[in-house]
Amino acid sequence: MDTRSPGFMLSKYQLAPSKDRGQNFLDDPNVIRKVVDSVGAGPDDAVVEVGPGFGALTFGLAERAGHVIAVELDSGIVRAFAEEYGEVERLTLVAGDILEFDFAEASRTHRALGARVGGAAQADAAEGAVRKLLVAGNIPYNVTSPLIARLVETREHVSKAVLMVQAEVGDRLTAGPGSSDYGRLSVVVQFHAAVRQLFTIRRTCFTPRPKVDSRVIEIDFSAAPERRAEAGEFEELVAAAFGKRRKMLRRALSDLLVARGVTAEGLETASGIDMMRRGETLSVEEFERLALAAHGGGS
Repeated sequence: MDTRSPGFMLSKYQLAPSKDRGQNFLDDPNVIRKVVDSVGAGPDDAVVEVGPGFGALTFGLAERAGHVIAVELDSGIVRAFAEEYGEVERLTLVAGDILEFDFAEASRTHRALGARVGGAAQADAAEGAVRKLLVAGNIPYNVTSPLIARLVETREHVSKAVLMVQAEVGDRLTAGPGSSDYGRLSVVVQFHAAVRQLFTIRRTCFTPRPKVDSRVIEIDFSAAPERRAEAGEFEELVAAAFGKRRKMLRRALSDLLVARGVTAEGLETASGIDMMRRGETLSVEEFERLALAAHGGGS
């Protein structure tokens, strides 16, 4: 199905892009095809699309996936989408906030539907497997961090996310130690997933035109490195290390170490990591060593 241009739809339904919600609609057919290709959905997949807008990605995804669940917060856009396109095969339009979306329930529903239609999905259901979701979308800046945190929380039900985010956020997500972009978000996401930048989208590809370019990033939970540290303890330690960003680990982690009954000297011995270093110089693997040593109670 061909989609209408954002300009046409905004004018027809007398809508205006919301600056508060960071609404910039992708409007370049070649880039749209490239993003859809990057999601890599197949007939056994269910895709949760974040903010479908006027369907730039939606219909391309629906042509390939077994099902697309498009979650849109803007009531005006929901109305325009429904009036313009009506019911579309393999597509469910949901009016709501993606931060409140029940990924677990969507995964269970996808599994049940797959069992009825047979094939690979039926085999998975028979074995009790969870049919994980793909997530895709053009993500407003003010939703990016909470959405990624939500995906990390629900990673048991999400296999991969392909997201368009502001360039600076894409750089933060994929940054390595020592970079000015490297921080808590970088470490936590890379602990739970394989993260990479796929390509850049110029600001000229959007209506209205934003002030910055975007990056398409892939967060692949299914390709996550094997980890030994407990997630909650790891994330607590990382938060402490970056909470006092320019402090040495000895000082930044002082409150956490007291709470766990661990000394800085004991943690240094157990982990092999110099506690005079700053958190932004540690790799994800080094943070994991610290978390394991702190949990072990090195003293």
